[in-house]
Amino acid sequence: MPTTHGANPNAIAVVTGASRGIGLAVVELLDRMGWEVYCCGRTKAEQLSWMSRCNNVHYLSADLAAAEGCEAMTQFVRERTTKVDLLVHNAGAFVSDSVLNAPDGQMEDLMALNVYSAYRLSRSFHAMLCQSNRPYVFTLCSVASLKAYPGGASYCISKFALLALTKMLRIEWLSDGIAVSAILLGAVYTDSWAKSSWPEDRLMPPKDVAEAILHAYNASPRIVFEEILLRPMQGDL
Repeated sequence: MPTTHGANPNAIAVVTGASRGIGLAVVELLDRMGWEVYCCGRTKAEQLSWMSRCNNVHYLSADLAAAEGCEAMTQFVRERTTKVDLLVHNAGAFVSDSVLNAPDGQMEDLMALNVYSAYRLSRSFHAMLCQSNRPYVFTLCSVASLKAYPGGASYCISKFALLALTKMLRIEWLSDGIAVSAILLGAVYTDSWAKSSWPEDRLMPPKDVAEAILHAYNASPRIVFEEILLRPMQGDL
C-alpha cells in the first residue's frame, strides 16, 4: 500500500510504544511525510540507533504502565505544542497464559499497559485534539479483541477491553469532531511473532500497518473507519 499523499509539515502526532515494531514504523513514516512526532517507549533514547535518521521526532523514555509515565508523556508534549492531530495508541505487550495459571499480577500489569495507558493519555490529550482541524485517534487492537483463544487469557481480555474503550471514545467524542478507529491486527512481524515458526514473508510487515493508519487519516473527514481488520494476504493468522 504505497503512500501517494499525506505530506503535512504542520501536523502533530503522538505515538506510543515507538521504540520498535509498529510504533517505530508509524514514527518513521510520519517523519518522512513532514510531520512533527512526539513518541515514547521504555527503551532509553541513547539506545535507539534510528533516532539519527529522523528529522523532527521527539522521544521520551517512559513506562506507560504506570500513571507517572503517562503524566510524564503528557507534560513532555504539552511543553512543546498546543495541539495534537493524530494520537496512536500502540504501547502494549503480549503474554501467553490462562485464567488459572497466570502469575499473580500479570493480568493487572497487562491491563495497565494495554488499556489504562490509552485511557489515561486519551483523557490527557483530548483538549489538544480539539485544537486540530483533523483530529484522529487510533488504537492498536488485535484479532484477539474479537475472538478469545486458548492460552491467551490476559492478552485477549486486555484487547477486548481496548476495543471497548475505542468504541466509547468514538461515541463520546463524536460531537468534538474527533475520529476514532480500532486497528484489528492479525500477525505482524514484530518481536512476538519473530520467535514463531512462521517465515517473515508469511506475516504482515509493520510498515504496511503504518501505511494503513496514514491512509485512514487522509480519507475524507466525512467518514470514519470504525474498525480496520488487517490480516496477512495468504490467510488468517
